[in-house]
Amino acid sequence: MEKQQKKKVKKLEKLEEVKIGYIRVSSLDDRQRLSVEIQTEALASCHILFTEKQSGSNNARPILYQTLELAKYLSSKNKHVSLYIYKLDRLTRSMSKLGSLIDELNQHNIKLVSLQENIETDSLTGRLLCLVLGYVAEIELDNIRFRTKEGLRKARENGVKLGKPALTEKKKQQIIDLYQLNSMPVSTIAKRLNISESSIYKTLRNSQVKRRKTKNISLKP
Repeated sequence: MEKQQKKKVKKLEKLEEVKIGYIRVSSLDDRQRLSVEIQTEALASCHILFTEKQSGSNNARPILYQTLELAKYLSSKNKHVSLYIYKLDRLTRSMSKLGSLIDELNQHNIKLVSLQENIETDSLTGRLLCLVLGYVAEIELDNIRFRTKEGLRKARENGVKLGKPALTEKKKQQIIDLYQLNSMPVSTIAKRLNISESSIYKTLRNSQVKRRKTKNISLKP
């Protein structure tokens, strides 16, 4: 455990009641950054916040594991521990995982609080409502997957080409010119033309452009 983290834990050990907040986003694009801000503001009363960038369908989440381990540790020190989340789907989108998480928290006397659904799992009614809403969230996720799959199928039937659009001949020539005539690095070309480096290498390979040799640099002790 790092020094800074140990200091935080020692501060939490001095409290009788500890609120731990967990925030999850799928990515860090502009929309998800807004989601982080919303969740952070909603969980402002928490004594410590954990933030993770992972898909809700991915159950292998190291930050969530750290969050739970801290909660269980503080609970073992006879602290009244509550795990706060903005919404149930921030914790997981899997019904089986949600059920096991609730059981795990209950075994360690840790209360789960979901702000959007106004749920607290320190009662049988709260735990039941949590599971019911979890089922609803999982059904909605299945519906989204089905609609996406159907949309892709119909698009293919209508002759729509899926995936990234192919580079135009003009763009390919720009790549070759910048690489051959200007001796511009591939990373710089990618930024300038707003394309991936793999697309540049593919264009150079297909156009049979010889790759520049990189100089070997020896590091002296």
